[in-house]
Amino acid sequence: MSESEFPFTGSDDTLNSQDDVGALSQFRHGAQDRRLLELARLDAGIIAANSDFDDKPWGLLYRALIDSIGLSPDDFQLTYPSTQWDWSRTQAGFIPAAQYDFCATAPQWSAIGAYVSSGDTVHQAYQQFLNVIPAQTEYRSLRQHLHDADDALVVATNHYTLATTSAASAYANQVEDHPPSFSEWLGSPRGRSYQNRIVAAQVAMNQAQAHYSNLIAQCEQPELGDAQRRCGNEDFHVRYADLNLIRLPKVPDWQIDQNAADWVAKVEAGEGPAGVTLGFSNREAPYDFAQTWAGRRGRIRQLFWQVRINGHWERIDEFEFDNKLELSLDFQAVDRIGIRPGEWFDGEFARSMIDGPFMPGYSPFGGDSIETRGQPVFGEKGFFGLIKNGMCVGYKPSFVIRTTTSTFRRFVDPFKAATGLRVGPFTFEAEGGSIAAGWKADAATQTFSGTTTSRRPLIIGATVSELPNASV
Repeated sequence: MSESEFPFTGSDDTLNSQDDVGALSQFRHGAQDRRLLELARLDAGIIAANSDFDDKPWGLLYRALIDSIGLSPDDFQLTYPSTQWDWSRTQAGFIPAAQYDFCATAPQWSAIGAYVSSGDTVHQAYQQFLNVIPAQTEYRSLRQHLHDADDALVVATNHYTLATTSAASAYANQVEDHPPSFSEWLGSPRGRSYQNRIVAAQVAMNQAQAHYSNLIAQCEQPELGDAQRRCGNEDFHVRYADLNLIRLPKVPDWQIDQNAADWVAKVEAGEGPAGVTLGFSNREAPYDFAQTWAGRRGRIRQLFWQVRINGHWERIDEFEFDNKLELSLDFQAVDRIGIRPGEWFDGEFARSMIDGPFMPGYSPFGGDSIETRGQPVFGEKGFFGLIKNGMCVGYKPSFVIRTTTSTFRRFVDPFKAATGLRVGPFTFEAEGGSIAAGWKADAATQTFSGTTTSRRPLIIGATVSELPNASV
């Protein structure tokens, strides 16, 4: 660039890429509202019809898991609904849609959180974090170009956010639990029209982002320019392995430490991780969620005890109100599988910006003073808050539930008719029915017991890190 192209304005005029408030970013300013909308959708489902259920067992299970598996309340999130870890192996440059959705979707700010595969992605939050860092330049013309490019980028991003939010709403109305995940659904006949809108909006947004990033590279901040280039570098992006999603642009790469099929093969050969037994009694005191990384207890939006009969999940009232009930869970194997973003993510640069500075209207964590007011970037109310760095998986869980005599008598017939049982986030499959699956109801000991017939590992939860000081 030459000075004739970008006239010099003087050393006392260090310029900012945004001196005044332009178009409002729906992604950055609407992040918390979208999370609340997700919870409202969950509330409109099972909890609306079962508002009096007891969520104490969720806390007891959380405590049993961290005490037995070596997890920590400092970073563990118990996840529901039950999600299977059955992502297929792909060739280099591709990623299964379900793997991308689980790894890329930012978790909820709660020690026990619903997994929503259509939620905000870490990549877009990271890109928006980079976009609110002021770019300094001594050239007035470049300053104006940056201002115009930023406005155009916000408008394009708003169109993309609207397209994905609309698709997420339709997905929530059509799909109960998983599968399919959100991206898989976009490739289905019901989701294809939404996929087309997302593709059109994403192409325009990516073009606007590339133009803005190129202007950033001409400013006097090489670290910011390098981070922008890495974030948009297609060498660090991959394509969906699903053929129905081939039209979608590349997505940022996410890597896992092991392949699911290889992991299962090792476990079944006796060469995998050890198993674990855990449990609790309804007589135990409730768990204090103030001890967790989330800082407080969030409302759980799924019944803990459910039985599937004739294809429908039903509440097990008998278990909820049995104060003497005892639960024992045994996993053939339990493991933590590492998750990490590809090279598009510059964690060192993100950590260096914990105190900002950010553009007018934004602050690191928000606050009430003049210095801290504005839309927070980090934290629970920010748009760049959490990232998964691992997942806890379990294989072939078995259950033993000891009840009182009266509870046993009331539940024995539904148990014999069951084709599935839910214990918190865990789904026990009984292919052909509980009797065919070898499940037992023992009147002598007032116990129900069984082992899932599924050979697919279950994702128990995730380990999370708070941004920008994320450990990934």
